[in-house]
Amino acid sequence: MGLRPLYLLLLQLLLQLLATWQVAETQPVLIIESVKLTILPGQHVASGTDVTLQCDPKITSGTGTPLKHRYTFYRDSTPVYAKGNTTASSLPYVIRQARVANSGSYKCSVAVHGQYKESDPESLNVTGLQTPVLLLSKATVTEGEGVTASCSAPKETGSSFFFYFEGSKEPKKMPTSKNLAETQLKFSSPGNKSVTCQYRISLQPDLVTSSRSKPSRVYVQELSIRPHIEVTPSANVIEGDELQIACRVDGSRHKPSDITVYVSKDGIMKANGKGSIVYNTTVQASDSGLYECKAIMGDVVKAVNRSVAVSELFSRPVLTMKPPEAFEKESFSLTCYSHNISTQRIQRGQVKYSLYRNGEVLTPGDFGGNFSTTAEASRNGNYSCDAVAKHIRKSSNVIVFKAKGKDQLGASSSPSRRYSSRVKSSWGSCSRIHCHCENGSLPVSYTLLSNRVPQPPVLLVRQPKETASFLVTVRRKEDVRNFTCEAENNGYSSRKESEVLDVAVTVLIIESVKLTILPGQHVASGTDVTLQCDPQNHLRHRDAPEAQYVITLQPDLVTSSKSKPSRVYVQGDRLQIACPSNASRHKPSDITVYVSKDAIMKKNGKGSIVYRTTVQTSDSGLYECKAMMGDVVKAVSRCVAVSATTSPPSGSSDQVKYSLYRNGRVLTPGDFGGKFNTTAEASRNGNYSCDAVAKHIRKSSNVIVFKAKAVDIRPGVKSSWGSRSRIHCHCENGSLPVSYTLLSNRVPQPPVLLVRQPNDTASFLVTVRRKEDVRNFTCEAENNGYSSRKESEVLDVAVTGGGLWRRGAPLLCPRPEADRQTDGRGGRAASERRQPALARHQRKFPSPALRRAGSSPLTS
Repeated sequence: MGLRPLYLLLLQLLLQLLATWQVAETQPVLIIESVKLTILPGQHVASGTDVTLQCDPKITSGTGTPLKHRYTFYRDSTPVYAKGNTTASSLPYVIRQARVANSGSYKCSVAVHGQYKESDPESLNVTGLQTPVLLLSKATVTEGEGVTASCSAPKETGSSFFFYFEGSKEPKKMPTSKNLAETQLKFSSPGNKSVTCQYRISLQPDLVTSSRSKPSRVYVQELSIRPHIEVTPSANVIEGDELQIACRVDGSRHKPSDITVYVSKDGIMKANGKGSIVYNTTVQASDSGLYECKAIMGDVVKAVNRSVAVSELFSRPVLTMKPPEAFEKESFSLTCYSHNISTQRIQRGQVKYSLYRNGEVLTPGDFGGNFSTTAEASRNGNYSCDAVAKHIRKSSNVIVFKAKGKDQLGASSSPSRRYSSRVKSSWGSCSRIHCHCENGSLPVSYTLLSNRVPQPPVLLVRQPKETASFLVTVRRKEDVRNFTCEAENNGYSSRKESEVLDVAVTVLIIESVKLTILPGQHVASGTDVTLQCDPQNHLRHRDAPEAQYVITLQPDLVTSSKSKPSRVYVQGDRLQIACPSNASRHKPSDITVYVSKDAIMKKNGKGSIVYRTTVQTSDSGLYECKAMMGDVVKAVSRCVAVSATTSPPSGSSDQVKYSLYRNGRVLTPGDFGGKFNTTAEASRNGNYSCDAVAKHIRKSSNVIVFKAKAVDIRPGVKSSWGSRSRIHCHCENGSLPVSYTLLSNRVPQPPVLLVRQPNDTASFLVTVRRKEDVRNFTCEAENNGYSSRKESEVLDVAVTGGGLWRRGAPLLCPRPEADRQTDGRGGRAASERRQPALARHQRKFPSPALRRAGSSPLTS
């Protein structure tokens, strides 16, 4: 009994295992190799075409039993069609009469027994939108009345925008997801109107626009409201006149209560009402302009306008002040005046004026426009005035008045008293005295006085914190007390003088000073010399500017610590400034020294430094030597002036050296004094220039282009026999043009002939009866004035059968002139005329010039 249930349990388990094995045995083994989407008849089709999308999967399966598939079609990643639980090996998806809205990117997917695969995307492009159809609810309407417009494209699908067009107006836009849109249209003017519509379909990211519909016409009847404007007494009035503007609607069949009318100017409503209104005002100049009368009924607005011109009753008053500025205790006057008065309405005496200061009236009654008072601080402020006539009020410009305090240019330096001029000094051979007024009206002119004698220049200060700075020579403390400052800001009467300069300077002084001259006290002129002044030890502080660090300069500039101001340098001089502290009892590393010029540091170091430079004109100025140890700063200064000239000092030799160049190559490898003589010839043609050098400063001259003209002029003579013969004169060389003169027994025979072309000859007509007559003739030629004049030899011919023939060379040569001291006609010697010179003036080095001494091109 107990074994039977156990047996049944085991049998049941065995049957379940057998069933599971059979199911596993029948589970198919498959692979989806690929999925292909095909668009038929093609990817580009016209609107209205049936389009088939065919999804074909390629599946490999281990069983012959049919497989169940699930197909899904997508457009732009959105499912548009799906079919499942089908054994079809491929599935078509048909789009009937495809429209533009069906365009997009398509793909399909296949799922089989848990396996899934998608096809590659394919594009479908449908072209051609349907032309929309427009329908209007009415063919005739009245102004302000609406009409319903319906625009449709029945065959299209998708989201779209419909647009309605009427004339040149902005189209009305209506969005919709349908293929139909309706809207209300209203027309603002009467007449025949034409309406069209079109639509756009959204295909992200583009919009496709249809063509416009056929136009639909509607006639708009005018609404019978016509506004009328009337201006009285006239459209041209004067300030203070009463103006009336009436606005009404005439001849309307509508009730006045249905029509709103109003008057406006520059968009600002002046009056409004029903049916008709009247606007009244007392005009001012600002009331000129364009006035509108408008009538409104529903959405219909009708308007007319009229221009109104308002002339000034009197012009805006002008406030003037005389004099323009006033010092305390001086009188000044204010005048308020209107220049233009309309005498048609008022007399000048009817214009009343009021004066104000800071907005408060100064003339509570009436004043004729003139106000006089005395300048003082209590009367400072903003002044203005008003002019009034016939209830018209006009305000003037504003004058800001402030009395100038000429008595504030005081001269006391005591802090307990009012003062305006104070004096500061910077110690050294060159010092600056600064003059400044702490109060007083600007501008202020300052003059420095030395022992009450004015020292130029006079400086003008225009800014409040600006000072007048004077450069002076201060060698001793006593010199400072000679200086005072004089200031004025309103002529002689305002002139004030400061007290004498009293400066107490607490300085670190030196008990003794050692002066060292390097390389020695006996040196040759032009040698650089360093004068070094060293402090020996530091003592107490006391109020006296005695010997401090000394700036050492060129030879003959500084010979002691009490030296006079330095001489004037010239460009190229070597400037040496020594700033030492090596004799101090302190370590040199504890003392920082530096040399500066015009507050710009040139060199710095520890203990002592030497600054050297070759000076230019820009190096002129105030040089300072400063020593710093902790918070203690000591300084001395020296003026250095550099001149642009390079003239050597008197008593010294000329230090400017010159070099001559032709075509960039030096002609004087050594030194030449600035003058170079040579003989002109073709080999010496070229571009000449020269350089001047002094103290390592080199400057180049201008350039002279030199070309020697041919000078060997050979007049030749030919003759043709007869009762009258011709003698021909010609030069084989020489620069053109050449003028020829025939000489008979050395006497010139007219005319003088000028030859300009190379192969031309000068032909003279003469009478030759005997051979001896021929020998009397010579030719004279010149091409550069008297100095270039040359004469041929006598004519040498022989008579043969009644004719002449020439003996010897075909051309006759001129007589040599190099052997003559004069040319027989009082001219210069030939050697003098033929000698061009390249010269240079030696005493003006800053701008060397090269020039040719001789300019005659006819030299040999």
